[in-house]
Amino acid sequence: MKRTSLLVGVAALAAVFVSTAASASIIAVTTGGVPAGTSGFGSAFASAPGATTYDFNTPATTAPFTTSPAGSILYTGSNPGLNATPFGDSTQYASIGTSETPQTATLLISGLANYIGLYWGSIDTYNNIFITDVNGGTFNINSSAYAQLSPSTGDQGVDGTKYVNIFSDVAIESIAFSSSQKAFEFDNLTVAAVPEASTWAMMILGFLGLGFLGYRKSSKSSGQAFRMA
Repeated sequence: MKRTSLLVGVAALAAVFVSTAASASIIAVTTGGVPAGTSGFGSAFASAPGATTYDFNTPATTAPFTTSPAGSILYTGSNPGLNATPFGDSTQYASIGTSETPQTATLLISGLANYIGLYWGSIDTYNNIFITDVNGGTFNINSSAYAQLSPSTGDQGVDGTKYVNIFSDVAIESIAFSSSQKAFEFDNLTVAAVPEASTWAMMILGFLGLGFLGYRKSSKSSGQAFRMA
């Protein structure tokens, strides 16, 4: 009876964990990447199987954005009144919007992905990333919601540029980069599939189940009752 109750309890706990993780969608936002030569920093997941990185340097590596209003989003160097190069980046980068024209650029994800990474330059309070998952949920990533993106003062130096990692527990369908005032500059955009929290929950359930069966077998062999300390 105790063995059955324990197994039922473990299964219920895992089910709650999986359900909570699945409903959360955006489960983590972190900062920190790896050196990417003359383009600042890149993703630690850039070499993961199936990962796609857009460095904006050539047409073959430029993300197929849909912009609203339509307009160029690729720049090199700083342009007064328009945009500023992400710190340490001497290559071409993406820039959404200007002081005069707010803009949104949307990227549709064609394959399975639950991770987005980008080298985010001069982070401002009016820069937003809207992530839509395959369940229709939309989540806004900005400095108001995530303290790790602060200070969001538009600093063009090292303190204002970060490599940002966004993890979702539900497959991502689209990413929209939006600036309501001045530019939203970024580079080295990586989209990839990485292990989800629900996967870890199922692994934990599996390990606990194997441990329970081991205890049960040991109990039958020795004739001792199953005990919990």
